[in-house]
Amino acid sequence: MKRSMKLEVVGLSLLIGSIGPAFAGVDEMAKTCNACHGNQGISSHTDIPTIAGIAESNLAEQMRSYLDGRPAKTVNHVTGDTSKQGNMTDIVKGLSDDQIDELAAYYAELPYQPMKQPFDAALAKAGQKLHKESGCKKCHSEGGSVADDEASILSGQPKGYILMALQEFKAGKRSNDEKMNNAIIAMSDADLKALAEYYASQQ
Repeated sequence: MKRSMKLEVVGLSLLIGSIGPAFAGVDEMAKTCNACHGNQGISSHTDIPTIAGIAESNLAEQMRSYLDGRPAKTVNHVTGDTSKQGNMTDIVKGLSDDQIDELAAYYAELPYQPMKQPFDAALAKAGQKLHKESGCKKCHSEGGSVADDEASILSGQPKGYILMALQEFKAGKRSNDEKMNNAIIAMSDADLKALAEYYASQQ
């Protein structure tokens, strides 16, 4: 390989916020995901979700939702140079359909681990009641802990992320799940906070 071509390949692999060329293996692609979502997809940050153990179909749908206008927060690469930033929209735009499916399958096979985090017991109790009575349990069974529901695991996800996601649904900023929009829109801000405390309490 000519020197100029070698340099071009190296340059592509170092692009900030990009997973890489189409021939990248899933282990290599996952390094970019893990930079923010944590080792093996297990988050240690309050506003970034754990993706390990999430149902394959749901995770693929979530990634593709960024191509349809879902809000994407710009974050520092939490395990690297803080001058390097990225967001999910930019990352997913750099993936092929096959790569999205490969990453979804990869993380679905990894074990889920709930976050150990503080929570308000009184609000969590109120949130549990809301979960049961508002229809949340129809899709998120057993307190939102079952990946096979294909509705994403809520149990033990970072509290800040859960609250942010609920607020986005209520504001109509997520168009990928009409059932969620309908369930959340009638809830108050206090209801959303109680739900977030409940899911955070499932450790």
